[in-house]
Amino acid sequence: MNAWFPLEWLYWIADGLRWLCRGNTAYRATVPESASLTEQAKRVKGENNVYRCGFLEEGEGLNFDKYINKECHSLYDIFARTAQNHPTKDCLDSPESASLWIGPGSQARRQARWFITALGAISQSLTTVPLYDTLGPDTAEYIVNQCEIRVLVVDNAQKVDKMVGIARKVLTLKHIVMINEDEATAELVERARMTGISVHRLSEVIAEGHLKPAPELRPTEEDVYLISYTSGTTGQPKGVLLTHRNVMACIITFVQTCSTFVPGYFGENEVLLSFLPLSHVMEQGAHWIVIFFGGSIGYYRGNVHTLGEDMQALQPTFFPVVPRLLNRMYDGIMAKVSSANILARSLFNLARWAKKADARDGYVQDDSLWDKIVFRKIKAAVGGRVMETMRAAFGCVLAEVYGLTESAAIAFVTWPGVDAQAGHCGGPAACTTLKLKDVPEMDYYARDGRGEVLIKGPAVTRGYYKDPVKTAELFDEDGFMHTGDVGWLREDGTMKLIDRKKHIFKLAQGEYVAPEKIEAVYTRVDAVQQVYVDGDSLQRYLIAVVVPEPDVLGKWDANNNNDSKRSMEEVCADPDAAEYILAQLTACGEVKKVILEPVPFTIDNGLLTPTLKSKRPALRKKYKNEMDKVYKANALL
Repeated sequence: MNAWFPLEWLYWIADGLRWLCRGNTAYRATVPESASLTEQAKRVKGENNVYRCGFLEEGEGLNFDKYINKECHSLYDIFARTAQNHPTKDCLDSPESASLWIGPGSQARRQARWFITALGAISQSLTTVPLYDTLGPDTAEYIVNQCEIRVLVVDNAQKVDKMVGIARKVLTLKHIVMINEDEATAELVERARMTGISVHRLSEVIAEGHLKPAPELRPTEEDVYLISYTSGTTGQPKGVLLTHRNVMACIITFVQTCSTFVPGYFGENEVLLSFLPLSHVMEQGAHWIVIFFGGSIGYYRGNVHTLGEDMQALQPTFFPVVPRLLNRMYDGIMAKVSSANILARSLFNLARWAKKADARDGYVQDDSLWDKIVFRKIKAAVGGRVMETMRAAFGCVLAEVYGLTESAAIAFVTWPGVDAQAGHCGGPAACTTLKLKDVPEMDYYARDGRGEVLIKGPAVTRGYYKDPVKTAELFDEDGFMHTGDVGWLREDGTMKLIDRKKHIFKLAQGEYVAPEKIEAVYTRVDAVQQVYVDGDSLQRYLIAVVVPEPDVLGKWDANNNNDSKRSMEEVCADPDAAEYILAQLTACGEVKKVILEPVPFTIDNGLLTPTLKSKRPALRKKYKNEMDKVYKANALL
């Protein structure tokens, strides 16, 4: 066959089809001559296991002077400069807007006004302390007291009641400003007054500011912009100090990276869809990036089920999300594809292949033939396979970022537009110097490109508020910050996170186990909604507590118990159901026994942090007795 139809012809035909289907407005990203996709991290001369950003020259760092006016010394200066350059342009959607994504009492309205109050605070060099909605009273009390907070901005009466309930324990708190003013009833105001707290409507505060305007007291770059409290999976949360310079470094990293690979792709017409809470430092960074460009910010309404409608209404160009949301989108797309007829499935796979191939060649486009006949509905309705599919479906620059609260949300970033491969989080960002450190107890050594990830740079925090002991533990002797993550620096200089140093323990046979790594694998099993993996140093195997996916387990129960109508509690108590779930898990390894839990882990029952991370000490305490019973019943396993 090859004699008259060479295999190369198939590739030529495929490439020809890609060219014919490519849109008229395809944007092509490029790698500058000074950089290479095969060297996205470069060794720092004279240092062992220390690396820098791959597209910067030796000794080159963040170029603040090039991208930020020399007179800009703070985030407020950036806002003032943008306001001067774009005096009539919309920045935040007003709460009175009739648009779909904003409305009275909605989360969108709260988020917009939250950010307005933060702008007012930094104009006076005040420090903001964002708090998650879901904080319990004990944690709220701890933070208010540690920061000696005098003024609190809240959205509703429920939060006022929460603070009134602990008023005797938070003596510095004197004023609460309410965003949802209709809820500021005379009864609520009086109840708060009796505890020494004055409740104000936001409109009253704004009116007072108009009558008695305060002169600007602009901050410097080294002033603390915000104290961002980490989730606190163990013990009390820690207050991360982030200065104006830390967040400005995040902005410049984004701008310098985009200017290098996709120049002109971002500009003043950007529209941000704000999805994450503003207590999340990545969302803070996204806001300031859009303000830097002079773009606009809209807010989703707080219901993930209507997120598609919000996206249709707002038409965002910039959408920072966490992997969990992309996974959910991907699962929804693939469920519809798998249920379609063979012709539709084949067309989708062909379109995805073509768009992925274009992405590998640096083409960014959303008007190709594939977009018009295959991906149009996906974009209207709106993670390695997930990232590639989303990049193909949306026809946009998609970059993956790894960062921590302690690094102003950025430390590594994939090169936008030019690196279309999934499965890594890029090389060191322009603001990052990387060090790999041996973790001998887990058999990871920096000489092999594997070790704990330590970082240094202008985006990295100076430490934790009023906690010198934890601050000292955060840094090594050379000033590099411990992340607690274990990474593999691949041959091309990109980082792949492979383990977590923080939560490890040893089983009886001497084997070290990282339960979070196992949990990450198990959460992709169809039958699993949530999972917690734990063990005992005196035992030889692991146990998983699984909250099953009700639809999957319900279907199993109906098929195996004559169309049973049992409740989820009854099904979870069935040993055969536990064996069914265990079989799903053992297909991908590790655990030997399963405990089924019908009630999900939530923030309210104290098993998840406000950022939806597992609170391992609380989970261990809750399930210890059940695990002990399992170990006792299976002593010979």
